[in-house]
Amino acid sequence: MKYFLFVKFNSGLMHNAFYKNLRDILESVKQLIADEKLDKEAKKLPSIYNLKKSLNRNDDYFWQLSNGTWLHIQPQKVFEFIK
Repeated sequence: MKYFLFVKFNSGLMHNAFYKNLRDILESVKQLIADEKLDKEAKKLPSIYNLKKSLNRNDDYFWQLSNGTWLHIQPQKVFEFIK
């Protein structure tokens, strides 16, 4: 299953992309945290297990970083009805 990651930076810039798996999303988020120098945030990242568990119960996962940047993950199945 693919996943969609949407990032809205506190500067107003936005980023979105599809990823093959949750591990790739977490690697991308870790890089974002390193680029933004938010080292303490890396310790707060959800595990892949917790992401899957949450996404199985809900259609999305949302969290916000301490600098105001927020992130949103949705599984591709949410977009399957759009063709």
